[in-house]
Amino acid sequence: MEKDLKEREVIKHFSHPHPLVLNEDQSDQTKEACCNGCLEPLFGPCFSCGECSQFHLHKKCAQAPLQITHSPFHREHPTLTLKSSINGYCDLCKEPRDMFSYWCSSDDSDACLDIKCAFLLHNIDGNFHELNYVGHQHPLTFFENPIDELKTASCYWCQKPLIDSVYVCLNCRFYLHKKCAQLPPQLTHPSHRKHYLFIENDWFVCKLCEKVRWGLFYHCLPCKFDICIECVQSRARFTKIEDSSHHEHQFTESFRNGSFVCDACGTEGNYISHNCSSCHIMIHEKCISLPRFIKITRHHHNMTHNYFFQKKELESHGCGICLSEVKAEYGSYNCLRQDCNYVVHVNCAIEDDDLFHVIDQDEAADEENSKSVESSITDIMEVNEHGDAVKIKHFSHQHCLMLGDKTSGDDDDDDDGKQCDGCVGSISDSFLYYCPECDFILHKACAELPRRKLLWFHQSLTTLNLGEIFKCGKCDRLCSGFFFEDDSYWHVYRICVRCATISHTLRCEGHEHPLFFYFKFGGKCNGCGDTCEDGAYKCKDCPSALNFECITLPKATGHKSDEHILELAFHDRMDDESEEYYCHICEEKRDPNLWFYYCAICDNSAHPKCALGKHPFIKKKIGITFPYGYHPHRGDHDLIFVKALYDTCSKCHRPCVDIALKCTDPECDYIIHLDHCDGRFFK
Repeated sequence: MEKDLKEREVIKHFSHPHPLVLNEDQSDQTKEACCNGCLEPLFGPCFSCGECSQFHLHKKCAQAPLQITHSPFHREHPTLTLKSSINGYCDLCKEPRDMFSYWCSSDDSDACLDIKCAFLLHNIDGNFHELNYVGHQHPLTFFENPIDELKTASCYWCQKPLIDSVYVCLNCRFYLHKKCAQLPPQLTHPSHRKHYLFIENDWFVCKLCEKVRWGLFYHCLPCKFDICIECVQSRARFTKIEDSSHHEHQFTESFRNGSFVCDACGTEGNYISHNCSSCHIMIHEKCISLPRFIKITRHHHNMTHNYFFQKKELESHGCGICLSEVKAEYGSYNCLRQDCNYVVHVNCAIEDDDLFHVIDQDEAADEENSKSVESSITDIMEVNEHGDAVKIKHFSHQHCLMLGDKTSGDDDDDDDGKQCDGCVGSISDSFLYYCPECDFILHKACAELPRRKLLWFHQSLTTLNLGEIFKCGKCDRLCSGFFFEDDSYWHVYRICVRCATISHTLRCEGHEHPLFFYFKFGGKCNGCGDTCEDGAYKCKDCPSALNFECITLPKATGHKSDEHILELAFHDRMDDESEEYYCHICEEKRDPNLWFYYCAICDNSAHPKCALGKHPFIKKKIGITFPYGYHPHRGDHDLIFVKALYDTCSKCHRPCVDIALKCTDPECDYIIHLDHCDGRFFK
């Protein structure tokens, strides 16, 4: 054994205190080991420590030069020195390293090149293939087969991984694929024959694919014409149709000098069209793969794409989403049912991925069989001579409910101020369902709501439930009563009945034109003046817009400051522009152009928030818990509705009359009016 060791090469390496012995073949001990220099698995001849058996080096790593001079990687200083296992980042591959690395020996530089990148760079026999590139100030060095670490970087212009031969700037870590670096500095293109296009580097919008990009592109300065590299290199004449469910024929790509109108979607296209000679249509490239059958959330039937109206009675029709005209000579999505004239623009139908999904032909044809409506009324126990259900069982209440025109047999005067337990609206209907054993009341319309409902602004099916207090995900109000909930959503998603039952298109009493909901609207609401953060109901004929909060305001309300009912008004008569307008409740100024509540008898006006109170859609019932996240006395405790007699509000120090909120901790005397609860702290 000693003789065998003497015959093998032994070296002393600066990175380890013990001698290292050369092993020409792998042993069982080294098969699972890695090189301490480059951290790669051991292969071929390697040096190992004969004393501790824990240190190994590839022969190549062990014999690596201690210094590299005049490296193209670091031209500022002459020498790079090899050091062992110093944590840092390699400036070539941009990876964190805990391996042998070459470091600049100058005090004012921390340039680092790990040993793997050093082998890559200096194994080119001293002949560095360099390129002076038009888009970069430094020469670029060519690498035929980049190491895996370098492949994690991206090409400067196309942003794709460096999987092929690459050019690298060793001064500022600028990377280009070989094919990208060899792009011509100027060219001509069929889409723009007037002038030469010159390569540039900046932000731009490609005229062909209409995408916003950053990087290299070809530019015509006189015409302000920009085209991306992908569109320059895409010269395919025929577009292959992989799925005949979209279109059964092949399209021919044509370059154009002017614009055209796409026959599939009815919007303008520029410079490139795709033509079907069999159908005589000309479309955008993106419209080649338009789905033939879809289901949208804003219509209860399935839809199909057509290149023109196929219903003879339809010469022109308004889009069911944006209300603008759908031209019969261009493509649109139409309702599959022959007795339904619902039609929408292509871009309106598929604008938001969350509001439609693609269906196949079998699903489209099987629509009638898949329909089922689950009622909230679980049992009809009695029916009158007109066929009305007069005694029912409802999922939301433990007792039977009776149909009547008054509540619980009380006098009509006692009904004033009572609220529906479903929508928390006032009881004004002539018919409602009431519980003869307790004070539970439902409007007839609320009792007949479906148990399962597809909301037009949400793709998944929702379920009707009854809650004590919750925050509506659409109008952002604190509410109680019925809500529609999606249990499959990634967080709690609850929508109050007012928002769930309103249509995506409507007419508003305060506006002369029809309104449609536009998800991307971010301007001011004409009802309250607030910025619309989640879209708004927009007018197609004028700039007016209304948010969910204003659209769902009650048409009338009562307030203790006026003995009459206050009705919702939409703007004041401004006979004198210098006249100032005030709220009769808070006595602060109000904007006469915004909505308000008004008593015509007393000539009193009020801000909606003053007339309705802070939480108008919470039904105050003794014993209901209010999950409040801010409690200055004893931390994070819930509050509960109680009957207040002689208590003083802990917030405003005024007497708590009627119902107030008290801490659930029996040792805490914290009690406040409901109006002092900030919705931001609702749990």
